[in-house]
Amino acid sequence: MINQIILSYIIGFAIGWVLEWGYRSFVAKKHVKPLLINTQIYALSAVGLYFIYLLKTNLAIKILLILILTTGIEFVIGYTYLVIKKARLWDYSSERFNFKGIISLRFSLYWLLLSLIYYYLIIPGLI
Repeated sequence: MINQIILSYIIGFAIGWVLEWGYRSFVAKKHVKPLLINTQIYALSAVGLYFIYLLKTNLAIKILLILILTTGIEFVIGYTYLVIKKARLWDYSSERFNFKGIISLRFSLYWLLLSLIYYYLIIPGLI
């Protein structure tokens, strides 16, 4: 099990780096190197998804747990960085249904979609 956890972390980190690089570079129209802290969100979420995958519960509960996990990790890291470094890693304040500009409904749904892709395509190969 420890091997699967480590592998989940590494895969989540790698996918996160590529997604952050692609998204931020596309928006900025130039190469933007992702911050380590941003890719940690993906790595930690990947480990959490692995544990959710192992749960013996119905799909609706798992989807709710995935939504709480990913949004929770995004909030904790974003809020902690804001408090400690006095800087925002991202700003969702212009989004509808945002909380403190750190999380938003739209991006929570994006994380859910990405998580479900990871859940169904990557995790089964780890088991």
